[in-house]
Amino acid sequence: MRSEPRHDAASPLVQAYIHHRFEETFLSQSRRAQIGMLLGATLIALIWFNRVEPHRPFALLWEGIVLMVAGWRMRCTTDFVRAGSPGVGSMRRIAALLAVNGVLMALPLVDFLRFNATDRASVSIILLTTATASTVTTSGYRSLFLAFAAPMLLPLAAAWMWVGADHADPGPWGLGALILVFLLFLVSLGRQVNATFEASARYRHGEQQLNEELTRALERADESNRAKTQFLAAASHDLRQPIHAMTVLVAVLMLRDLDSDSAETIKLLDSVNQTLSKQLDSLLDISKLDAGTVTPRLAPCRLDSLLIAHGEAMHGVAADRGIELALRCSERLTTLTDEALLGRVLQNLTDNALKFTPPGGQVTLSLQRAGDDALLAVSDTGIGMAAEEHANVFREFYQVANVERDRTKGLGLGLSIVQRLCGLLGVPLSLASAPSAGTTISLRLPLSSAEGRPAPEAAPTDLRDLSVLVIDDEAIIRHSMRALLGQLGCRVQVAESGAQAVDIVAAGGVDAILSDLRLRGGESGIAVLAQLRQMQPQAITAFITGDTAPERLSAAHAVGVPVLIKPVGLPELLKVLRPTKT
Repeated sequence: MRSEPRHDAASPLVQAYIHHRFEETFLSQSRRAQIGMLLGATLIALIWFNRVEPHRPFALLWEGIVLMVAGWRMRCTTDFVRAGSPGVGSMRRIAALLAVNGVLMALPLVDFLRFNATDRASVSIILLTTATASTVTTSGYRSLFLAFAAPMLLPLAAAWMWVGADHADPGPWGLGALILVFLLFLVSLGRQVNATFEASARYRHGEQQLNEELTRALERADESNRAKTQFLAAASHDLRQPIHAMTVLVAVLMLRDLDSDSAETIKLLDSVNQTLSKQLDSLLDISKLDAGTVTPRLAPCRLDSLLIAHGEAMHGVAADRGIELALRCSERLTTLTDEALLGRVLQNLTDNALKFTPPGGQVTLSLQRAGDDALLAVSDTGIGMAAEEHANVFREFYQVANVERDRTKGLGLGLSIVQRLCGLLGVPLSLASAPSAGTTISLRLPLSSAEGRPAPEAAPTDLRDLSVLVIDDEAIIRHSMRALLGQLGCRVQVAESGAQAVDIVAAGGVDAILSDLRLRGGESGIAVLAQLRQMQPQAITAFITGDTAPERLSAAHAVGVPVLIKPVGLPELLKVLRPTKT
């Protein structure tokens, strides 16, 4: 048996891959297809058994044969299809299986005249539905589709015409003709399904080849690092959407009164979700740093205040792991830096120290003056590392003593991000470590005489009666945000497009607008928010997006609106939603 003629000169390698993909697809769907056919056959058997009393034994025998064939197909189809040569040989074996099923399904038509009108219609619907479904299970290959559908639909059409001849009624003749027309339609539909399937298979084959070429190129050229970064930025959007929804829903649950067991379960779920979110943030940081879209905003920074606040935040994390967190900071020191980026460096260094320090160990955060500089250091009593490993630890995805890739220890991006951020800030970075002697990573920052900014006041958490508009094209995001903001006492309205958002604001106005950056149909959240800000200039505004493309993030930051990267939890929302009612 030959597969469908091709309209392009595909190489034998590509054709073999297409056959292989079809074989895998067919086998993966075989069990479900047999279950569906078995259900249809059971309905037909019931009709046959109830309507044709003299032939009840034949109905039972037929149902038994169908059961045996279906059972054999479920157990032996894979071995049968792969028993001989692949490619055309397997296509012939598949065609034989389909033909047997098709003939079996048509056998009850021998008593079609004895069925009443309702039974004939029911049997016809079952056979037509089964044939239609086979356009998918056969991936539209015409010869395979006809091997299954023709033995059912041709006798069905003949049976209706037979009814018309027996009753001298033109109606059944028309139905028989329509069934033949429908068969031709399914053949045409199958061609489209087949074209889509083969195009998909060629794409996957090309993608595999491209991945192999990229893997080789990664070893030969630094430029491939840029391609990888862009890929991570593009891929993270779809990953962030469901994680954001889960983050919001977890926050909703944590705000409710739960029993102790449920609260502990939600706490564990929140911990897992935070781990996943941190890993995605690491990927995003790498892509943004490599794309050159991170620009430091230098300002006086009180290093002692920064270190003390960080130590207080990390104390609980260290205690949960059985690690002592020590803080050595006795002098008031100020430097000129980007406090947010330096805080991320400190966070990554502390996370890394805690991951590789066993319970009972100690992590020390220290700040001291060294001439005209401040020396900020994170030290641990962990496993340490040999001198030859010192350069490797700043490589992406590299981890010492984590060959099993334990994801609780991260992705191996923390120190790579630290190195990039220190380079961006112009901060020298040094590492001292030895096996079983722990690790110390130090930052040297020039001192400044300017005073650092005072710590910001905590954002209010009472959002009762705050009117919030959420704009997002994904229903699960809208529903989860509505649930969280409603739990906080907000009056929430949602929109999936700019037009809906404009109608909502025009109808009554809102206090805050939270919009996705990229909406359905290519609509820009930046343009939508600009229009809404003209209508409601006093409203609090922010972007909440999973789009990490550097050019779009730069465009969003350029309009002066806060940009929150999904997943966004309750603390981030509270920082944005600050009621300013007068």
